[in-house]
Formats: sequence, structure tokens, C-alpha cells
Amino acid sequence: AHSVGRVHCVNLVHRLYPTVDPTLDPVYAEYLKGRCPTPDPDPDAVVYARNDRETPMILDNNYYKNIINHKGLLIVDQQLASDPRTTPFVQKMAANNSYFHEQFSRAIALLSENNPLTGDQGEVRKDCRYVNI
Repeated sequence: AHSVGRVHCVNLVHRLYPTVDPTLDPVYAEYLKGRCPTPDPDPDAVVYARNDRETPMILDNNYYKNIINHKGLLIVDQQLASDPRTTPFVQKMAANNSYFHEQFSRAIALLSENNPLTGDQGEVRKDCRYVNI
């Protein structure tokens, strides 16, 4: 689902400062530095970069094209394209938007069958890294 949405700078500046992560496309890294101009962004500020610059609000396979082209925002994203176990899947998703949609739909259906917590059994986190207070 990283095809849409955005990443707050606080979660990606470690790839830009003090030196740029060598797995990032240099031109893309400069764009990201423009979006996140300081290595210490205010965690409460809404300063971010979009997951996908070309089709930011369209659920499509551009995410996979981006990581093949070294334009993955998060390290975990970029690792999908470089790990021999996952590279074939990334390549297939990048090459075929219909295949991506089929697999995304399948994944959402599987997730919906995992008996999600309801009522007061769980919470929608304001920040996924922390339990709500």
C-alpha cells in the first residue's frame, strides 16, 4: 500500500544525512533533501515526502517501478528490490499493473480474514510506532 500516501521526514532523514544512502538515486535524494532540508525535523511538524511523486494518489504499480529505480523512500522498501528472494516479485509487479492489482486485492482479502480487533480490544494508532496514551 506504499503506492499512495507519504512519509514524514523524521522517518527518512537518516537516509539523507549526514551522507546520502548510496542506494538512493542521487537526483531523487536531492528532491528529498528539498522536502526534508534538515537532519533534525520537528517530529510534530507535518513535513513529508510522497511515496510516489508521479502518481501520488493512484493505487498502481509505480511503487515497484520506483524501488527498481532506487527511489524507495524507506530502507525496507528499497531492500525489496535488492534482496534476491524478493527481487523477482518486485520485477513482476513493476512490469504488470494488472498483476499488481490482482495481488493487492488478494492481500487485502487475506488481511480482512485475520479477525481484526474490534471495539475496545485494539486501537487505531495516531503514530504507528507508539501505543496511544
